Amino acid sequence: MPGRKRKVPTPSSDSSSSDSSSTSSEKSKKVKAIIADLLPSKSRKLYEKTYADFLSFAKIKGQPSESDILLYMHDLAEIKKLGYKTLWQRYSMIKSGVQARHDTKVDHRRVTAYLKRQEEQSSVPTKKASVFTPKGTKK
Repeated sequence: MPGRKRKVPTPSSDSSSSDSSSTSSEKSKKVKAIIADLLPSKSRKLYEKTYADFLSFAKIKGQPSESDILLYMHDLAEIKKLGYKTLWQRYSMIKSGVQARHDTKVDHRRVTAYLKRQEEQSSVPTKKASVFTPKGTKK
């Protein structure tokens, strides 16, 4: 009949959903598998190698701190003489690794400030995109 609300069937209390029947270790395995798929498939090995290199440099077992990442970026810039673009790439890969493995939002303001300063001090000129003119947009 119009105007009447239908009752939505609810699952009975004795039936268990897949979530409640799974153990916490099974859940964590599933979550780790899902997180592993978040990395770009084509460059997953490079992301994992970069993160492993960082961990071996920092010699840490838990979640890395901003200071650990800052020291690593400084080492790459000063000792290994990597350019600022490469530093940004490595930082992005490390950041993805931290977010995936430690389920935390990463905000490293000092690291990004350091990388910006490296970019400003670089002797490599940056290319800026040309601005469209009204004449150039009409075709």
